[in-house]
Amino acid sequence: MKRSAIVASLVLLFTGPAFAQNPPGTISGPNQPPKVFGPAHVSEPWESFTVTEAVPGSDIPVDITLLETVDGLFTPIGIRHPKGKGPFPVVLFFSGNGGAGVQQVRDYIDNHGYTFERFLQEGFAVAWLQYRAEAWFAYPKVSGPLQVGKQQANQLMSRPPLEIDDLATIVEFVKRLPYVDPTRVGLCGNSHAGGMILRSLADGLKVNSAIISEPDASEFLQMRVDAFSGENPYYPTIESVAPYLDKPIAMERINRIVGTPLFFINRDHDELQGLFETAYTWVREARKTPVEHVTYDHPVHGYLIRVPRNEKGVYTPDAIQTKVIRQALDFFKKHMGAPGTR
Repeated sequence: MKRSAIVASLVLLFTGPAFAQNPPGTISGPNQPPKVFGPAHVSEPWESFTVTEAVPGSDIPVDITLLETVDGLFTPIGIRHPKGKGPFPVVLFFSGNGGAGVQQVRDYIDNHGYTFERFLQEGFAVAWLQYRAEAWFAYPKVSGPLQVGKQQANQLMSRPPLEIDDLATIVEFVKRLPYVDPTRVGLCGNSHAGGMILRSLADGLKVNSAIISEPDASEFLQMRVDAFSGENPYYPTIESVAPYLDKPIAMERINRIVGTPLFFINRDHDELQGLFETAYTWVREARKTPVEHVTYDHPVHGYLIRVPRNEKGVYTPDAIQTKVIRQALDFFKKHMGAPGTR
């Protein structure tokens, strides 16, 4: 083939109709229409897979359930309920940072389950929740609740899903369980999970009542990131943490929590007691929701839920743990009604 013919063929190849125009119905260049997003439908009947396992020292088993979340990934939860058909009130327990998977659910149910056993004895269903790992200070950067659109065949998210989105799906799933009273779902969140509860309630999550246990409310109270980036941040008093929080932003969020009874359980000498106490003080100041408060001098962060088995495999809660678990039970009975009364 002559050189001129080769050049002509290449010109046709790179300028021919297949490359010169878009497929019908497509748009290239600027001024394309924006993507359309709508609310995340956490009420969808998400897939779940359950394995029932025995719990050491108990005749009430646990349903270890893998639950599909809003973007199709799965998170593990462990659910137990008293004998009988119910419907039972339920309290969902969880703690900080997320991740860790099924093994952490098993460990809390099997080896740190004294608080769950007490709730079961008094007629409550219980669950230990896990969720995707905490995203470092992502909440203050996102705008509003997650919304979902479509990119060709599959989902498109308005922002990355966060652990609070997993919590919304879990709550909706638990409300649909046949042995649960959907009007009597309570939360008990320790540390990062306490902050998650505040964030979720401000964004519209609906539950009956909640315990906020030693809450890492740093993101919720719009704390400066550089003031919380050290390995062991230390803010033992309200005064020590105050310069690093944005109260107007925090109060706007707090004012969106309306009507959900809250019980703050804090720890006198925790290194973040100033953060915990500020969260309680500002919620009380807003007067938008019933709020109660206690604080105890205890060596364990999360003493309400962290009662381990001793070397003989026996639970031995101390006097403060026994007292605060009783207060937690009384709080939920006050707002849900005693199990079996409805």
